[in-house]
Amino acid sequence: MATAARSPNGPSKAERHRLILELVRTRTLRTQEELVDALRERHLDITQATVSRDIRELGLVRVHDADGARYMLAVAELDADAATERLRSVLREHVRTVEFIDLLGVMHTLPGCAMVVGAALDAARFEEIAGTVAGDDTVLIVTRSRPAAQRLNMRLRSMSGREE
Repeated sequence: MATAARSPNGPSKAERHRLILELVRTRTLRTQEELVDALRERHLDITQATVSRDIRELGLVRVHDADGARYMLAVAELDADAATERLRSVLREHVRTVEFIDLLGVMHTLPGCAMVVGAALDAARFEEIAGTVAGDDTVLIVTRSRPAAQRLNMRLRSMSGREE
């Protein structure tokens, strides 16, 4: 299994993004400082500036609940155009290949980036997609029909700049 490369200065960007998404999904994090502390608990030496940039790149938003503001994954309903633009960026930055076989799409990503790509696909809320499953470096896309798979294939290739 491939693993994300580490630089001598700390975790790779893909590894940080994967861990941040995991933490936001499993914990209530109210501040950037709490997120930095949670990453340090995972033995990542990371700065607040890096976390701030990662939050922006991942499209995380702070939402208010009964106990105050907390970080959550970006919600497509807040801004559909932003979700589409984020998907375009994620496809260009993290996706290596896209292949459709009948109703299924298979995306190969850089190591550790499949969760980011899967979350961006889900946030885009494309009608062609019934669901996605993300591993470490592969995203499985289940479409609703063969025509939907063909449309989605063309759409994703166009968005990623891979119009072969």
